[in-house]
Amino acid sequence: MSSDHRLGRRLELWWRRLMVRLLAAMLRGQDRWRTGSPRPSAPRPGGRVLFLRPDRIGDMIVSTGVLRAIGSAPGVELDVLASPANAPVLTHEPSVRATHVLDRRRWRAVWRTVRALRQRRYDVVVDCMPTAPSVTTLLLMLVSGAARRVGTSGRGIDTLFEPAVPSLPHDRHIVDLLAVLVRPFRDDTPSVAPKLELHEHELERGEMRWRETGAPPFHLRLLVNISAGKQARDWPLESYAAVIDAARAREPAMQVAIIAAPHDRHGAESLAARTGSRYVDTHTLRAACAVVARADALFTPDTGIAHAAAALRVPTVDMLLVGRASQWGLYRAPGINLESPDESLQSLPVQQAADALCQLLHTLRKDAQVAPRGWPRNELMRGRATGEADGLMAASASTRLGARRSY
Repeated sequence: MSSDHRLGRRLELWWRRLMVRLLAAMLRGQDRWRTGSPRPSAPRPGGRVLFLRPDRIGDMIVSTGVLRAIGSAPGVELDVLASPANAPVLTHEPSVRATHVLDRRRWRAVWRTVRALRQRRYDVVVDCMPTAPSVTTLLLMLVSGAARRVGTSGRGIDTLFEPAVPSLPHDRHIVDLLAVLVRPFRDDTPSVAPKLELHEHELERGEMRWRETGAPPFHLRLLVNISAGKQARDWPLESYAAVIDAARAREPAMQVAIIAAPHDRHGAESLAARTGSRYVDTHTLRAACAVVARADALFTPDTGIAHAAAALRVPTVDMLLVGRASQWGLYRAPGINLESPDESLQSLPVQQAADALCQLLHTLRKDAQVAPRGWPRNELMRGRATGEADGLMAASASTRLGARRSY
């Protein structure tokens, strides 16, 4: 790392700490003006609740179980502040009353969103950042005008919450870290496992996309996603090709489809041509999720698609950077978490990834009651037939072996 980069990083951290202190002071001033005390109002059950989640697609997906638990609490009317990228995740979410979209690229849109928040007069605002204070969420808590705030302890801003919810160790999964935010709203412990709500017509379109690839309805469907959003999580196309070839050697009748973000389309089409697969053009996030939902297995780098597959119970091999699996791997969902040896996915060995995918396919095949025409479509997959697979993945969860299982 160059000296200029280190200096820039130090300046960035200094500016962030300064802004956190400034916004925290402004929030305490807001409390003093409202209550006469530099602390927020005491908690009361129910009310109009705003959950802040204006970030990435995967962040919203891993929060869906927590949102459902809060939104179904007695007396709660739950709204969510989302980003343009992750708002579609909540399109059919029954526990969310309204979704506000914060588009930070357009100032007029920002002011419209702020006015909408103020007009709603929220009773409670929920800070979605359980591991560290965020300048963005602190600013949004301030402009929301909510009298009460819910957030976790141990981030240096405990006095902004009444009281701060005790946090968990940061090596826990992000879903568990977010789950503590449910405690102020209900006394029971509902499930917080992520879940995506897809309408029947969306699933039908996802099925049509698979049929367009020429995949017979009773053959195993492997979906491969090559887009990860960050350069460190890019994996060479030759490596993807080698893994697909290894999987085909194990399951010759398997149908393979490739998906990618628009900027990776050329690479996806090239990979599809190289491996005898089909590229599937998904124009929207929900269209991509529908294709995932109708797959039998997914191979992908760590990105929102992996979290979507986990929420849909689609068995997945998820390739993550070193140290990320415990917090951001598959959450209580069928699949295998792989970690790279260093901070770049380029270092993840092809053979290790191929072995993991073949092991996943073997587990699915062994669990299947194979019909004469091939793979039974819906009841086998999605992780419903977990029996032996549960035991297999749990048994080796504490070992590296190049993979961490998540069944």
